[in-house]
Amino acid sequence: MFLLRGFMNIFSLGMDQLAYELQQKGIRADVSNHASWSSVASEAAAECKSGKIGSVILVGHSLGAGAAVDAARQLQQDGVRVALVVTLDPVSTTHAPSNVARLENYYLSNGVGAAVQKDAGFHGKLQNIDLANRPDAGHVAVSRLPDIHKRIIAQISAASGISCR
Repeated sequence: MFLLRGFMNIFSLGMDQLAYELQQKGIRADVSNHASWSSVASEAAAECKSGKIGSVILVGHSLGAGAAVDAARQLQQDGVRVALVVTLDPVSTTHAPSNVARLENYYLSNGVGAAVQKDAGFHGKLQNIDLANRPDAGHVAVSRLPDIHKRIIAQISAASGISCR
């Protein structure tokens, strides 16, 4: 379980809260800055190939959302499957790579967020969820909404059996 914060680490503190909630359920969750996506992908690939982890799950907010997709793409090049990617209001258009089984994108179409598209060869499940009509959902707030955290945790539980090999 790898979580990626956005710009300057201070606007994505909901990632730290989500990590805490996951850890309370016995799920290891590492939180990193979006700029560390390549290291995160390398660590995930090594842990998958060594058998230390069975599934790869990536969650990112803002710039971290795009970084989560970049990490999944690097894992694709390394021959690693990704069970789940969750993006929270990605600030640029991204495309779900074909090694991802499921991608959930929560975004605000009336702000800086963008829908995620499918790469050629993507056969997983992609769901774009527009939160534009929610008054409590802003670009920073979306990373810490309790109901979104509950949905993410449920998706993580459902995806945990999808092997990274």
